Amino acid sequence: MKTKTLDELAQDILQFNHAHGWHQHPQDLAKSIVIEAAELLELFQWDVTLGRLDKNLQGKDLLEIKKEAADIFWYLLEFCHDSGFDLKEAVEIKYAHNTKKFPVEMFNGKDNVEFRQHQHRLYRQKRK
Repeated sequence: MKTKTLDELAQDILQFNHAHGWHQHPQDLAKSIVIEAAELLELFQWDVTLGRLDKNLQGKDLLEIKKEAADIFWYLLEFCHDSGFDLKEAVEIKYAHNTKKFPVEMFNGKDNVEFRQHQHRLYRQKRK
């Protein structure tokens, strides 16, 4: 079986929703994205307390993690489509923004926490 591209999957999802008459309002979809993200987060509840800090998800139910990640993508795709903008274009815009905001020479393959926090503080100040 050939693996589908993200564009092909997106079309499948949109056709599925249409065939089922699922046409939610963007506000409801935004809430659903957060709810599904919380369900993903729930799969990691108490990991710090129990000393289960493992980057490779050792001991986790990977199928459940995949399902929750897929739910988030599903709702996000539908949110963007129903709101009238292209998710890929939004990601490209954000990528260009982050490239300027976080220049690679400030990191050199290692996280520069101080610089990143400084940039976040500047961003928050501009929003006020």
